[in-house]
Amino acid sequence: MISTSKQEPKEPKTKGDSFWKQLISGDFLFAPETVRWYPYITYVFLLMILIVLNEHNMDTKRQRIKQLETEYKQTISALKHNNQYILYDQNQELKQMLNNRGFEKRDKNIYKIIVQTPKEDAE
Repeated sequence: MISTSKQEPKEPKTKGDSFWKQLISGDFLFAPETVRWYPYITYVFLLMILIVLNEHNMDTKRQRIKQLETEYKQTISALKHNNQYILYDQNQELKQMLNNRGFEKRDKNIYKIIVQTPKEDAE
């Protein structure tokens, strides 16, 4: 007897074909071997999110620092232009000179003038 039905020969499955089919369909996600890795995959995913957020935070801080540096340079430039800027060393020298002349600093923001006269009573 001759069979009238024609059967097409099956192509042998290769490992690469089944991998791509599983990848596209998402079946590999439910395999028992993959389910064990869920906590690790979640952990790595959360770490990646934290890295991205941290990088964004660093960028905003860098921009803020640049803005503050610009403001600082503008302020210093304006003070130098108006002759209101005193260097730290000059400021220390002025404080020493004022202390030597009788200005005594008792409060953070107040200078008090103390004038001492020689005692005439002792003679």
